Amino acid sequence: MYSSYEDWETATRSALRIFDPFSYRPAHFERMIPVCLGEAMNLCARSPLLWRHTVAGEPELVALRGLDRVTGIPGSASLSRRSLPLLLQAFPLRLREMEPDADIGFEKASPMRERDGGSYVLDPNGELLPGAELKLNALHAFRHDLEATHRLTELVFRHDLVEPVVLPTHIVEAYALPDFLVVRPFPDDRLILMEFPPVYWPTVARFLSAQRMSLYAMARLIEQSKGAA
Repeated sequence: MYSSYEDWETATRSALRIFDPFSYRPAHFERMIPVCLGEAMNLCARSPLLWRHTVAGEPELVALRGLDRVTGIPGSASLSRRSLPLLLQAFPLRLREMEPDADIGFEKASPMRERDGGSYVLDPNGELLPGAELKLNALHAFRHDLEATHRLTELVFRHDLVEPVVLPTHIVEAYALPDFLVVRPFPDDRLILMEFPPVYWPTVARFLSAQRMSLYAMARLIEQSKGAA
């Protein structure tokens, strides 16, 4: 989804216009989007929440939104903005890298179609305009939980609390899916919660429940795919 970063100052000095998330290609075609713990309950009814390994071999928590990268995300045209992962709500605003202290900038992206007139990022006084503020709030929410997301990922893999998601072989091959992993049912919560401040315990507990519930969405994705037969 990301390929070309532009820093905030450079982008906002130009005549850059931003559009609603569904004007951009990622909302319709990006199968796997990095997510954070706090958005799990909002996403679990539609998207399995899974770990995959990046090219560098590091586990990354993602929402699997669809299987076919060619035909796109089923029903994307009828979704609401709030049903999208935070990084899609924020697009084309982005983090330079997936770290809690990363700079905020822009992906150099043009809309697929201009569903409306778009909006500038700042008004003549240098204040955020409402559309940009919505996107920036979504990005701040993602970044706020990113450290906790990284910590939980490290913990469950270090303590061997994950298990593979077993999918039909023909589905994996037809859609070139990576190996996915989730937290085992009924993990030893003490191994996880003892390394979080108590303020994060509700967020972690809700995520563990949401991830398990999200696996029911996998059957819907398979049924919607051309290879479901």
